Parts: sequence; structure tokens; C-alpha cells
Amino acid sequence: MSVRAARMLVIAAVAATVAALATALAEADPARADASAHASAKKQETQWSAQSRRAARKSVGALSGFDPLVHATAGDVLVSELKDGRKAELTLDPALQSHLTKVLARYEVPYGAVVALEPRTGRVLAYVSHSSANPDAGDLVLDSTPPAASVFKVVTSAALLDAGVPATERVCYGGGLRGIRQADLVDDPRRDKSCVTLSEALGGSVNTVFAKLADRRLEPQTLKRYAEAFGFGQALPFDVPMQRSPAEVPSDRLEFARTAAGFWHVHMSPLHAALMSATIANGGVMPTASMVERVSDAQGKVLYQRSANDFRSVIPASTARVLGRMMEKTIRSGTARSAFFDQQGLPFLPGVNAAGKTGSLSTDSPYRAYSWCVAFAPIEKPRIAVAALVVNTPKWRIKGSYVARETLRKYLIEDATLHRANAKTNVH
Repeated sequence: MSVRAARMLVIAAVAATVAALATALAEADPARADASAHASAKKQETQWSAQSRRAARKSVGALSGFDPLVHATAGDVLVSELKDGRKAELTLDPALQSHLTKVLARYEVPYGAVVALEPRTGRVLAYVSHSSANPDAGDLVLDSTPPAASVFKVVTSAALLDAGVPATERVCYGGGLRGIRQADLVDDPRRDKSCVTLSEALGGSVNTVFAKLADRRLEPQTLKRYAEAFGFGQALPFDVPMQRSPAEVPSDRLEFARTAAGFWHVHMSPLHAALMSATIANGGVMPTASMVERVSDAQGKVLYQRSANDFRSVIPASTARVLGRMMEKTIRSGTARSAFFDQQGLPFLPGVNAAGKTGSLSTDSPYRAYSWCVAFAPIEKPRIAVAALVVNTPKWRIKGSYVARETLRKYLIEDATLHRANAKTNVH
């Protein structure tokens, strides 16, 4: 055996020993193992964030004056005309962009936004902001004031799974549909007649189950750390500055439980929501969102070229896989089923398995009903992640789940069928 081969065997043996010790540590002291994993993730995040900052610095001058809402068709792509003769070629899918723009306009959505990404690359496929109530509402895709509502249950679920709560754990409950009371946190066999697993609770968005489990298995600091890992309160990279999505995780027992279930304290933008969906689809790694493919000057010289960069590792790949399967229940049997299946039970996405999470909250004075849906598909090999937000007045026509479904249907079913038909025509 050569010296080099012997050295490689020693290294492999040491690595195996370290892995075994790490496993033993996790089993013996989950809290310490969690802290160690968090420290490792922070180190990796620092490296990736540095890459994102370097890429951002390179693009600052080239992207000066870029507005994501202003673009026009040039051949088979969308472009934005910038100052000094610069031209930005966009990553948007023209057919998908046009379809979603028409959907929000056709249903006269008071306030709405939808954004779709490639989970692996962060390439923005659709970016639509619309308001029939106020045409001067601005860019609602970047607006971080809407409540995250039950979409935040995705963050809570990740924290619970990593804390050792299996997706199959059953919890009995009663009440909690419209809010969480102190009494809801305490088991009461006389009242708690319904029992579901954590997975079923996510699919059905069962508030009390999340409130109970967070109260018993999580600490406020832990949930806050997961919220930050998912990007809340953080400056997320994009072609234009993103508003930070504010998140407060209270230490008060009841308010903490309410927050974990998605009641207030947490807000987010549709673009941030799409990145959360993309993170689950991308094995727990959040990509860097980008809408500009390249920028050229008046002479055609390329000033900026997009590159696919991971932003940060958020959760372990194993957690993302389980969470994705839990989110599948939202589509198949949970709160989004009516949008993804017709009354006969036939799917609007035949042959495509999708995962998702809905969220809804309303405010008074003036009345606003926030309807969220984040989703990605296909589950087996995700090609698209989407976040749709519809803010309705008392008189409404569609919800966020309809818009999310239309996004996936157009991109994965209708456009794919058209591409296949064109390919056959070209062959003959």
C-alpha cells in the first residue's frame, strides 16, 4: 500500500469516528447538538452571504435604475430599458408572466402579488403586482407589511421536526379556529375530541395543535432563530433592495403559542414567501433570487451576467424532505384541496404532485382579508416555487390558492404540452 493510500484510509477512519461521535452527541444531548449544527450553519451562511455581497457589489452600477415592474417584450424575452442606453434582459417566462397578469386583472383583485422562482437557481419566472383598488399601490411583491398568517407554520414545523417531534405525533385538540386562548394550551379530554398528526395539522392548518406543540417543545429563542434562518428580519439579496420581513417572537407564553400558530407578530413580502417555498423545494437551501439575466451597454458589451448563488443553508435536507411531504397534505386533503381538485376529485395538475401551505388573516378598519398560498412542484424534482397573495375586501372573487394553482398549471401543464406539440411539429 502506498503512503498516500494509507493516509487516505486514516483520514476516512477519523471522519467516520467524528461522524459517530456527532451522532452519539445528538442522541445524548439534542440541545448541544442543535447549537453545534447552528454554529456550523452560521459559518456556512457567512461564506455564502459574502459571495452574495460580492455579486451584489458587481451589479450595483449595471442595475442602476432597474424597476422590476417596468419591462417590454423583445422577441421571445422580456427586457427593461435602463439609462445611458443600457438594456436588462430578464429571466421572466413571458407566457407565465402574461397569464398571471391577466388572471389578477380579470378577477379585479383589490391588492395582489404573485412571484415564481426556480428553486435551485433562484431565477425569477414571474413577478406580478396588481391592484384594482389603487393603481398607484406600488410594488406589492416587495411589500413586507402583510401578516404571514399560517404560512409561518412552515417555520414552526421545521423547528418542531428538528426538536425531535415526528410528523406522525398525534395531538388532540378542541377550538382554536379563530384564535388561541390560554385554556387551549391545556389538554382537556372533555373538550379535545379531534386528534391529528403534526403532518395532518399542517395540511389542515390546525392552529391549536401548533400552539400546543410549540408551548411544550420549543423555546421562544429557538423559534426566533429559525425565523431568522428563514430570512425574517434579514436583508435578503435581490436585484433591487428588499424590505425586511419583520418578526417578533414574544416570550409571553400565550403570545408565543399564538405566534407559532401564525397569529400576528410576523409579516412578510410575497418575494420572501416564494424564497421560503423555494428553500423547502431546494433541500433546505435558500437560493439568491434574481430577475436580471444580463445587462448590456449601448454597444452590446455585457456589463453584468447573472450567476446562480445559494444564499444560505436554512434547515437540514432531511428536514426539508419531511416538511415537503407534510406540505403535500395541504394540496391533497387540506386547506388548498378545493383549488387543486375539482368537485369530482379530478386534479387540475394531472400527473404532478405539489406541496403547499395556505394562510389567511383579516383586519378591520378597513376590512382586509389576506389570502396566502405558497407551493412548489413537482415534489420529486421541483422545477418551480410560487407565492401568491390576494388581499380581498368584503366582496371577493378568488383566493391565493387559485393563483398559486394557476401558476403551477400554466408552467408545468399547459406550457409543457405546448412545448411538446411544437417539438413534434419541428420534427415532422
